[in-house]
Amino acid sequence: MKKKNLVVILLLLMIMCTMNACNFGGKSAGKDGDSLPDDAIEYNGVTVSINDENMDNVFAAFGEPESTEGDRPGYYYTFDSGLVGVSSYIINELSEEDMQEYPDLISIRDEKIKTSKGIGVGSTEEEVKAAYGKNEAISVDSMNILTYSFKDYTLVFVIDGTVTEIQYMR
Repeated sequence: MKKKNLVVILLLLMIMCTMNACNFGGKSAGKDGDSLPDDAIEYNGVTVSINDENMDNVFAAFGEPESTEGDRPGYYYTFDSGLVGVSSYIINELSEEDMQEYPDLISIRDEKIKTSKGIGVGSTEEEVKAAYGKNEAISVDSMNILTYSFKDYTLVFVIDGTVTEIQYMR
């Protein structure tokens, strides 16, 4: 059932991404007044961005993955008892020295992790819209999906009463 919901969500996201006009992300003030890029989260004092050029920050923030699925050209890593998942993509894999692995999806279900605008798991749909702007939600079963497209990434909020998952996608 989870795979079916994930497939439906991803298809809806692709549709919404093509329908939404692109916004241009910048930086927002973090909780201590620090500037956190809108395409990033902070965990264990490390800033992780969907636009990082490699997986170094992912592993620095979350440590060793609890599980790894997939094979080249990409992997899906789970961290924090499955509350964080990161999908990666590998380019230039023909040459070991030029090979580069970078994140292309960061999935967050951990209540401790917030977006640059303070939205996290447990936030309401109204709080998401107040932070990111009004947006039409797509409904799947009992869930609403809010998608915000920026210049070089997409931010998705899965809402089932409150936010249950946040996804950053390239």
